[in-house]
Amino acid sequence: MTAPAIFDRLAIVMAHPDDEVLWAGSALRAAEKVVLVYGELPCAPVLTEGRKAAMAAFPLPTLDWLQMVESGVFDSASWPTPLQTDYGVYPHRALRVLDSFDPDRYRRQFGEMRDLLRGRLEGMRNVIAHGPWGEYGHEDHIQVFRVVASLATEMGFQLWVPGYYAPKAEALMQRNLRSLGRPTPPLPIDPLLAEEIAQVYKRTGTWTWFDTYVWPETERFFPWYADGAKQGEAARGEEIQRIRLPDDFERNRRAWESRKRRFVRRTLAWLNGRKAV
Repeated sequence: MTAPAIFDRLAIVMAHPDDEVLWAGSALRAAEKVVLVYGELPCAPVLTEGRKAAMAAFPLPTLDWLQMVESGVFDSASWPTPLQTDYGVYPHRALRVLDSFDPDRYRRQFGEMRDLLRGRLEGMRNVIAHGPWGEYGHEDHIQVFRVVASLATEMGFQLWVPGYYAPKAEALMQRNLRSLGRPTPPLPIDPLLAEEIAQVYKRTGTWTWFDTYVWPETERFFPWYADGAKQGEAARGEEIQRIRLPDDFERNRRAWESRKRRFVRRTLAWLNGRKAV
């Protein structure tokens, strides 16, 4: 059987250890390089140390771990309508969640990450990175996408993004569909490899997803085009897979977020939505 074109001289670039197996499980064995960006999260020293152990035990020899310091901007954008920027999405101080929240680092790291990745992606014909909406809406994922997209334009490789979304990021996904072309055929996820890698993260206390998560049998990737897909060839929203979240996920999120924070987030989202029109 002929290998899919996406597997030709392929690199995978993902933000955090465990993103690669969650959003690109079907392509891990085919990739010449699996680049993971972040290492230290300053407000979580146990996670930081665990990542060192996980990366040492990673079962594929293609791993390239950049060990950049996370900026702690998770969930600080005005979801579901974040303000898009050249370096990612805008992190609002009023919405900070993590103690190590550092929006200045987030802005600065765009250029630093770009410099680190340029040499690593030399000679690649295809690169899988995060989607422009960050799958379930993660600010770090979106920055990685922006960096790799800027290099795709410069270096001439084809950028592919995973076909996953969660309700939090659905509006941003819809706004970015015009830049995505027709997807790959469904690609089978290797369940044995996925479970092996997941167990490495679970043993080291670095699994950041749901313990009950079940991978779909297949996944698809969408080509990204800087100038938009050709007329009639753009991706459609129904082709993007909704992530399987636990039944109580939204209820737990609402219980965690204070009324004040919810009001601030919704107000900022409304204002940013008006700017996006």
